[in-house]
Amino acid sequence: MATIIVDDNPIEAPEGAPLLEALRKAGIYIPSLCYLEGLPPYGGCRMCLVEIEGMRGLQLSCTTRVSDGMVVRTNTPEVMEARRVVLSLILANHSDRCLTCHRVMKCRPGDTCLRDNLVSHRCVTCSRNYRCDLQAACEILGMAGYEPWLDEARTYYRTEPPPADRANPFLEFDPQMCILCTRCVRTCDQIRHTGAIALAERGWDTHIAFGAGGAVHESNCDFCGSCIDMCPTATLMEKPNKWAAGQVEGWVPTACAYCSVGCTISLGVKRGRAVIVRPEPSNPVSDSQICIRGRFHYDAVRDDERLAQPLLRRDGELVAASWGQALESTASRLAAVREEHGPEAIAFLGSPFATNEENYLLQKLARAVVGSNNVDYSGGAVAEAVAQSLRRAFGTEVLPADMTDLAKANTILVVADDLESSHNVACLRVKDAVVNGGARLVVVTPRWGELCDFAQVWLRPNPGEEAQVLAALARALLEDEELMTSLKKSPPAGLEDLAKGSLPALRTDLADQVRRAAATLAEAAKRPPGDRRIAIVHAVPHL
Repeated sequence: MATIIVDDNPIEAPEGAPLLEALRKAGIYIPSLCYLEGLPPYGGCRMCLVEIEGMRGLQLSCTTRVSDGMVVRTNTPEVMEARRVVLSLILANHSDRCLTCHRVMKCRPGDTCLRDNLVSHRCVTCSRNYRCDLQAACEILGMAGYEPWLDEARTYYRTEPPPADRANPFLEFDPQMCILCTRCVRTCDQIRHTGAIALAERGWDTHIAFGAGGAVHESNCDFCGSCIDMCPTATLMEKPNKWAAGQVEGWVPTACAYCSVGCTISLGVKRGRAVIVRPEPSNPVSDSQICIRGRFHYDAVRDDERLAQPLLRRDGELVAASWGQALESTASRLAAVREEHGPEAIAFLGSPFATNEENYLLQKLARAVVGSNNVDYSGGAVAEAVAQSLRRAFGTEVLPADMTDLAKANTILVVADDLESSHNVACLRVKDAVVNGGARLVVVTPRWGELCDFAQVWLRPNPGEEAQVLAALARALLEDEELMTSLKKSPPAGLEDLAKGSLPALRTDLADQVRRAAATLAEAAKRPPGDRRIAIVHAVPHL
């Protein structure tokens, strides 16, 4: 740890850490409109200026590294004036009346702006109001009435702004609000590994573009919404709930139930109803990422589309009842059936969309209270087949690893229909391993998915032939003499069965791909134990 002096106060920070992060963790506000924690500094907005003793001029705190004995000043008149000048340059090509007007706390939605007749965007007509990084920077730096361009013609209010893109149901893109911080570009490229957003053209004409410059839905955007979370202005917003986000009464942490990854999310609640979703970074797997279903499918829990209270059938009709009446009726009927026919006459069905805790309590009720082992759920047949395979391979259904190991693996085999669509965040961690860690990836799927572009080998069987291809892959691995020699020392269960019998012939191109994939996996298996980080991902759709 290094000790640095900030505004005459000593603070401790890791040696070599970005100065901006150290200052923020110490509770010191440093404006920054382009910095993203965890990514290399961009240095584009120039807002995080500080004065460092012994260095010439003002320095960017995002690109400066902490060193022991450093003396930093963050609030001198020179620093504050430099920040205001830089911010004024950003505002020179941005709708800024909502940021600099001295009446910002007095206007109401129905009021007419008294500044001039060219204003189309004001704080009360912006869905990002009071959750905008640019607005916060303006208020803290005292930008109200700060107009160094006074009496100069401003191009922003003299040219027609580009139209907003609202053609898709999930995301709004309003380019006239953009300050070219490139947070969205770097998030899409370096965090999501999608690359749907880019800087287009040069100089004065530089702008943010999706795909080839068309509408958002015409690009390869998967609408995960990460760019919305990172955008410092109202350039990128959630279309279905952009106004609700500013009216949230509280946030409730919960788990997304749309796939088995179980991402942690926060539900923004208004009047007892979920109105917006944000990722909750406490989960080591999902961290700050969720997918399109987790972010925008919160409407599935709307109370007007589900039962609000229990119903009991009386005289052939379902009528509303209290929870006490419903529980008493259910308990008495179950007891009567068990008394007359025995506990095995009662079956319990769970749901893959319930939480682990809820399904655990259901089986506890069935086995410990009622005495029945008839417990199943809608995906039971598929899940039982997977469970049997795990028991044969590992002796237990409890896997010897968890999904935090995906991003650390150096060789990954994925067997899925389309992992990007079915288990998006798990797919993201596989991409992390490939892009950030140089992992080698083998994908087995009959149809193209975004993950196939990251694979060293894509095994593309016909639909329904995945098991045949995996058997051929296993047989090809057994032909490696060095690998077989090491396996015979502690042979895994079922090794002899793999070598028996004949396999149907594969297509010529597929057989070549199987040999390439086997060579990749065999090389990984021969590595020293400490470097043998192999992950196998089998994704069952909708589970």
